[in-house]
Amino acid sequence: MTNTRSALLAEQYEAAHDEFVRLVESLDDDQWHLAGKNFPQRIDNEDEGRPVGVIAHHVATNGDWITERIQTMLAGGPLAPVNMRAINSEHARSHANVTKDEVLRLLRASKGRIANAVRAIPDDQLDIQRSTPAGSMSAAERVEKVLIGHMKQHQGSIEAAFD
Repeated sequence: MTNTRSALLAEQYEAAHDEFVRLVESLDDDQWHLAGKNFPQRIDNEDEGRPVGVIAHHVATNGDWITERIQTMLAGGPLAPVNMRAINSEHARSHANVTKDEVLRLLRASKGRIANAVRAIPDDQLDIQRSTPAGSMSAAERVEKVLIGHMKQHQGSIEAAFD
């Protein structure tokens, strides 16, 4: 059985990932240390003030976590609520000195693994609504809004730092 829709979602993820990698590659040392800005707006009433490099590392390390939560959802498991503000704050403290090379290494290592996980989602499972901490969502919505949307939102936060 071919997972045609899942393959299309994987291609969308790969395109967003490639665009994010190009952005990270283009950053100079001064840009790496600028504070990001809210884009397009505040999320969870949290101001985006982390350095661009920390935001990029956050994206590079969260793709696998988001993918695992999608797989847990598909398996019928519960998705525990998380305190993203606390997690992001701790991440920013722990990775304040992250390098561009480290972020690019993580991004390049995760692209194929995450895209393959999306491709493996059976098409007949994509639209089944399941309970999540954010309300009822399908796997397709989680891929589009959370996996891909997370990357795009943070790309916007990085790009807004240069305005």
